[in-house]
Amino acid sequence: YKYEWRLEEARRNLLRTHTTAASARALYRLARQEKFSPVKYFSIDRVFRNESLDATHLAEFHQVEGVVADRGLTLGHLMGILRQFFTKLGMGGTPGRGGRDSPGPPLTLPLSPGITQLRFKPAYNPYTEPSMEVFSYHKGLKKWVEVGNSGVFRP
Repeated sequence: YKYEWRLEEARRNLLRTHTTAASARALYRLARQEKFSPVKYFSIDRVFRNESLDATHLAEFHQVEGVVADRGLTLGHLMGILRQFFTKLGMGGTPGRGGRDSPGPPLTLPLSPGITQLRFKPAYNPYTEPSMEVFSYHKGLKKWVEVGNSGVFRP
C-alpha cells in the first residue's frame, strides 16, 4: 500500500473487523485430518467497522461465519442451509411469569418465523466460487437489504 511500515503502529490495538480468523482455524483443522470426515464449524462474534451510520450500517454488529464440509455438496445445499438459518432467527419474549409473585409455570412466548423473505444474488468473492449475497425484505424500510454473503470454497 506504499506506506512506511512501523513497529509501534503494528503493535497498536485494533478492534476486530471480521471473524475470518475463526474460519481459517477451522479450515486448518479440517486440512490436518488424517482421514476426511464431514464437519460443521460456526462462529458468532462482535465486530467493529468504521462505517457511516445509516439504517443498514452500524459501527458494531454480530457476525456469523460457518464452514460446512462434506463431499457432494452443491450451491443448492448452501441455499437450503441459509434459508434454515435465517428462518430460525425468530424473535420471542424471554420465558417468565405473568408477575413477580404469580403462581404456576413460566409462560413461554412463541417465536416469530424469523427471516423468511430471502433473495440470493450472484456476487464475487475472491475465495469462493460460486458466491452470493443474501437479501431480505425489510418492512420498516420498505426495501430489500443485504443480510449476508456466502459462497462455496473451491475444492
